[in-house]
Order: sequence, then C-alpha cells, then structure tokens
Amino acid sequence: MMDLAELTWGRYNSNQVAPIGSYVNLRTLCIFQQTADGNVPADGTFHRVAPLGTESNGAIATIINNVLGTAYVGGSFHTCAGGDNVTSAGQASDDA
Repeated sequence: MMDLAELTWGRYNSNQVAPIGSYVNLRTLCIFQQTADGNVPADGTFHRVAPLGTESNGAIATIINNVLGTAYVGGSFHTCAGGDNVTSAGQASDDA
C-alpha cells in the first residue's frame, strides 16, 4: 500500500517544502492542508493527494480509497497536530 501511494502521489518527508495541496500521512492518518507553498509537519512521510488544500476529509478519503482500494471515511482522519510528530524523521528509506 505504501509503495502504491508513493508511486501515485510522490512523497514529502518531515519539514520538506511542498506545494499547495492536501497531504496525508498514512502512518498516523493525519491530514495536512496548505493553500500556499510551505513545509509539511515533522510527522514523517506525506503524500499529496489533492491539489487545492481545501478538500474535505470525506473527499480525501474517497481519493485514497479509489487509488489504494481501502475503505476509509472522513472520520478515519484527523488534522495533523504536534502529537503526531516523530522523534527522528529518518532518512526517507527503509527505516524499519
């Protein structure tokens, strides 16, 4: 699932500059949205799933489900918060 997400949407790692859009972190199921270019939070790996940064959680769930074959609903996600931050952002490789 993670490979398909990365191949479909690309990836942005903790604090990396990213364009306008709606981003999902599939590790924490948090959504980060920005309407101007900026940095993604220090939560790990994000995938830009929508271009506007104003999509609803339900719309984002539908986008993800259509690509990954999952069954998320809008309530499956939460807004990214400091509690989601990772203590070490890793090297954007096989950190497991």
